[in-house]
Amino acid sequence: MSAVKYFYKGQDTDFIIFVESIEGVENYLKDPSISKLTSVVELFKVFTNRQGDGAEGELGEVSNAQLENEFGKGIKIEQAIDRILREGSVNGKGNVNSHKFTSTNDSHSTY
Repeated sequence: MSAVKYFYKGQDTDFIIFVESIEGVENYLKDPSISKLTSVVELFKVFTNRQGDGAEGELGEVSNAQLENEFGKGIKIEQAIDRILREGSVNGKGNVNSHKFTSTNDSHSTY
């Protein structure tokens, strides 16, 4: 099973995290606790694309300054991820090998 991309629309920067499953997020949101994040989140990292907006494109890990600009001074990664889960939304599968990004059979091209 591949990770699911979770998207948060920020004021200046948009953020992306990868979760184990939508069901896991739903269960977490019913009874949220920072200690339960490890069973929900695929990676304890927050990403953004190079342009800083949208959920598509080349992703890079966000800086502490980007997190603090959006969520407040001294925010911990766990707190930012919790907020992204609470206020963000599912944005498709995080599998970069999906059909959208790869060619299935170049030998049958019409070009």
